[in-house]
Amino acid sequence: MLKTAGIKTVVTSCADGYYAFKVLYPKVMGEKGTFKVLHITEYLDQLIKAGKLKLKKRVPMTVTYHDPCHLGRLGEPFVPWQGVEKTVFNQVYIYDPPKPWRKGTNGVYQPPRDVIQAIPGVKLSEMERIKEYAWCCGAGGGVIDAYPDFAQWTANERIEEAKTTGAEAIVTACPWCKRNFTDAIKASGDRLKVYDIVELLEQAV
Repeated sequence: MLKTAGIKTVVTSCADGYYAFKVLYPKVMGEKGTFKVLHITEYLDQLIKAGKLKLKKRVPMTVTYHDPCHLGRLGEPFVPWQGVEKTVFNQVYIYDPPKPWRKGTNGVYQPPRDVIQAIPGVKLSEMERIKEYAWCCGAGGGVIDAYPDFAQWTANERIEEAKTTGAEAIVTACPWCKRNFTDAIKASGDRLKVYDIVELLEQAV
């Protein structure tokens, strides 16, 4: 449908949507190169740096940023591979030539941070585990519905880590992360705020 419409760029505000367009579709359907895929943080970062989006209001707040799994370590672009798959003793798989090693280092990490740091008055205070090493929010893969207690425990672990930074709010770029953090904070009675990065940016426009 997108190809038929002549779409050149797709912008998504959802980390899962980004993962689907950037990784899954090229892997399963061979759609690589048909159109450009941007997460909303990448697009906003471009607009700010080009001077097309002016941030005029101060937002006096210390925040920390949570890297969503599907935007970060799982969101690095799919690299197609062609070769021969061999087995040794019917147990060990060998790929000739070797497959690219996906380490999770090529996800969308810097644009969200650049957007946050472009907001007047906002101070970014990083957690210990960030980028490809970030602790999961606990909501992905259906965990939030299948194992709600585990999802809440996982979120609480990240929230405690966020609090050590001295931040007033945890900012993320994934609706599932925001939902799980919000639910966990509500259940615990904590005062930490949760923002989607676009909600935080809106306060400065």
